[in-house]
Amino acid sequence: MRIKFPVSVLAAGLLIVLSCGESPVDSAGNPTPSVLAIQLQSDSVVYTSWTQCSDEDFNAYILWRSQSAGIQADPSQAQALKIFSGDPLQNTWFDADVTPGDTYWYALETRNTSLLSAWSNELSLTIPLNEPDNLTVFFIDPSHGSLSGDAMLIRTPGGFNYLIDGGDRRSDWSCGRDRILPMLDSLGITRLDGIVGTHPHSDHIGGLIAILEEMPVDKVWDCGWTGDASNTYEEFLQEVQNSGAEYIEGTRGMTLDWDPNLQVEILHPEAHPGSGDMNNASILIHITFEEVSFLFTGDLETDDGEDDVLAHYSPEDLRADVLKVGHHGSGDATGNLWLDAVQPSYAAIEVGSGNPYGHPHSELLNRLDSRGIPVFRTDQDGTFIITTDGTDITVF
Repeated sequence: MRIKFPVSVLAAGLLIVLSCGESPVDSAGNPTPSVLAIQLQSDSVVYTSWTQCSDEDFNAYILWRSQSAGIQADPSQAQALKIFSGDPLQNTWFDADVTPGDTYWYALETRNTSLLSAWSNELSLTIPLNEPDNLTVFFIDPSHGSLSGDAMLIRTPGGFNYLIDGGDRRSDWSCGRDRILPMLDSLGITRLDGIVGTHPHSDHIGGLIAILEEMPVDKVWDCGWTGDASNTYEEFLQEVQNSGAEYIEGTRGMTLDWDPNLQVEILHPEAHPGSGDMNNASILIHITFEEVSFLFTGDLETDDGEDDVLAHYSPEDLRADVLKVGHHGSGDATGNLWLDAVQPSYAAIEVGSGNPYGHPHSELLNRLDSRGIPVFRTDQDGTFIITTDGTDITVF
């Protein structure tokens, strides 16, 4: 029996930081301070997030940690976990270097180009001795200028790590190099068990190239597109070969051995797609962990995509508690028949905050709202996390 669970809210200790601080720069020229939030991850990882600095003379964030209170008063007794320079949009970090049973204090220092500082609030957290093994999905914010995309990290109950898509890139920035690799480092991940490039569009595979260049990867699943594609796709395929990863063409009916605790199936596409809309060649992955399931849809659209899947599977096969909404929340995806079949309890939208397409579209948001489905989106919420012990679902 599938159960719909409520999202924990701020009063329960869960906080998603959404917007920039609005307090003005003080008369001494100090930067606008950020508001810090921390939350324990199920596998003894501390998730830290903070409001972005909107000051034009922003220089860096410095995340500090100590095992005693009073970081601002005496930073010498604390450790600078990470310096984030030049990118005010970087506002999350995952601290995996913690010991069960210990208590940690955190504070964020914001600096401007004059090297003047402002301090956030200070928060503490005790790491419990025994944490359950969860299925955790990190919905990574792909935002940078006008870039958008998909990028999701799957951490399995057995401790395996898989990446579904890797966002976009341009000459001076890569979602893989500048957003995903630092996050993997903060989580203590030094290799990936697998990567899925759902389809050849650059906003899904562009960032994966840097991952393949910098980190060992065991397996890569690709849709096996045979039609015309961009140079980015050719570069991606070449980098898969250079990396030594095992290349696998993901096709309908394939079962993936990601973790003994999980049932992982590819529901789409058919073998060797090479014509029609490239979005509809997206690899569609359904993951079940005990009573909870996720459905990852790439850029699958309604016409010639969702309707094709609906023709091959019963609604029971498609049911999912968490739906990764197709095509960044475009109105041409996640149609009513699709929602009738999937019946999600939560919707997750991967989309860049500065995308030029108006994603997510109002008609899609209206469809979700009319069904009372809570929506989480990277353009507003930044990187967010959905985790489950196989029964309960927590979003933060």
